[in-house]
Amino acid sequence: MDPEEYRKKIEQDILKILEEKLISGQMDAKRAQAIARMVLDKLYPPLTLEQIYAIAPTLDDEFSELSRAVLPVINEHDEKVRSIVVQHVEKLIGSGKVDEAYKELKEATSGKG
Repeated sequence: MDPEEYRKKIEQDILKILEEKLISGQMDAKRAQAIARMVLDKLYPPLTLEQIYAIAPTLDDEFSELSRAVLPVINEHDEKVRSIVVQHVEKLIGSGKVDEAYKELKEATSGKG
């Protein structure tokens, strides 16, 4: 999915949440409007995928009801990073660079890499 499609999907997911909350009475129009304004400000195109991955975790900082839309983005990004690290480590091990592979894994799991 290209960045613009992904951005639009996140916006659609958030709109669904807002609609559900408004219809059920769990949110008033003023809060929905504040959320919509924040989303439009933060997800203003054009954005790269990396920018989207950086912005997404901040969307539910003030508005916890958006976590349902944010968590899949965070999980997808984490899985992509994990896959890249695993591939890199496998190549290092295959090249006999076990110590370097161990160091890479240690850095990746400690959040320093």
